[in-house]
Amino acid sequence: MNPKNFNRIVVKLGTSSIMHNNKFNVELADSLARDVSSLTRQGKQFIFVSSGAIGLGLERMHLACNGLPVEMQQAMAAVGQSQLMHEYEKAFSKYNQVIAQVLLTQENLENRKSLENLQNTLEKLLELNIVPIINENDAVATEELAFEKQFSDNDLLAAKLAKHVKADLLVMVSSVGGLFSKNPERSGKAVLIERVSDTSKVKAEIGGKSLLGKGGFETKLEAADIALKSKIPLIVTGPKPGLLGKILNGKIEGTVFEK
Repeated sequence: MNPKNFNRIVVKLGTSSIMHNNKFNVELADSLARDVSSLTRQGKQFIFVSSGAIGLGLERMHLACNGLPVEMQQAMAAVGQSQLMHEYEKAFSKYNQVIAQVLLTQENLENRKSLENLQNTLEKLLELNIVPIINENDAVATEELAFEKQFSDNDLLAAKLAKHVKADLLVMVSSVGGLFSKNPERSGKAVLIERVSDTSKVKAEIGGKSLLGKGGFETKLEAADIALKSKIPLIVTGPKPGLLGKILNGKIEGTVFEK
């Protein structure tokens, strides 16, 4: 793995990373915006896949996340999506970096014409040095909300997108910070698995999920399979400031999936 070869990078931010204490993680967003703005000017290209709309909608309406029916989740996604983009706009505008919102459903990646249109739009945005911020359109799509694991907290969306845009690297920012031999939240004997080349050999016991995040490590392993088949390295790392700069300097903290 040579970081110098990473020119087009997809960064996936899960709910548990972009939300901190039920609020938007301003510190993380500012750090990412600062790094991405600087690296974009150096010729790197970034596409963000961000969760968090439902969480922000719940925070705005002062509601708890437990046991919400699908239609309430969709309503909260509609409330929170504009707030999510507002927060990103505040973070990136400080560094004079233009961003763009793109909302997707499963059908957009399955329909040939829709996929072609998406690819053309993303290519033009990247050509203009604009950072696309992508999320599943939860206000109209129910696959993720119904827990059918279509995009499950955007893990699979990020992997499929990385494949279709021919990304050089996929980075998943997770509150867990990597793949461990056991759930680190439940066992003091959990050991970080630094490198994985074959997901079928992984026998981790990661069962914990955050209250707001639906993408446990099961879906990250599914995403890893998609990335590995497309020959795209995947790094699962924690939401620490400066994470992208460190990765591109070869200082990786977390788990690398690479053949």
